[in-house]
Amino acid sequence: MADDIIGKLKECNGFDWDKGNELESWLKHNITKQECEEIFFNRPFIVANEENHSKYEERFYCFGETNMKKGLFLFFTTRNNKIRVISARNMSKKEKRRIKKMKKAKKKIPDFKHAQEERGFWMDNDSAEYIDWNKARSVVMPKLKPSTETISLRLPEHLLFELKLIANKNDVPYQSLIKMYLQEKVKEEFN
Repeated sequence: MADDIIGKLKECNGFDWDKGNELESWLKHNITKQECEEIFFNRPFIVANEENHSKYEERFYCFGETNMKKGLFLFFTTRNNKIRVISARNMSKKEKRRIKKMKKAKKKIPDFKHAQEERGFWMDNDSAEYIDWNKARSVVMPKLKPSTETISLRLPEHLLFELKLIANKNDVPYQSLIKMYLQEKVKEEFN
């Protein structure tokens, strides 16, 4: 994979979701958008691109693990420095073996008329038969941030006051401190 493509991926700073690809991955494979995003932040994260495949925008294929160690295959594009996941599914046994052996792919990826057709193809076909994973590279995307959702949280005033004191003592915004505490507790519960 060329360095200019790696540079392009390193500039990505978020995710761009539409209801079609978010819903289809869930309905067909029980994969959430959060799980898709997790693989971009966990290691190993292996990416390959298919040169001259799409007439309109570059396509990337990747393998990675969720926080719960579920292996996923997904393909995506980039638009305006955002990752746009087109399709996601669980890694097949053959793909897991392929990563270990990294053999050359055998079949040519068909030309697709639109993203829906491409999404359907990758939902049903094993990437190990189409993608030369020997050309794949591990990529770190330092600017990439997970999707967030604004929530309203009611806290007793004394608790909020104490959180602000701790945040001030540690020189961090209190909202960031709350996120750090929540993240630590969730990670502890899953380990």
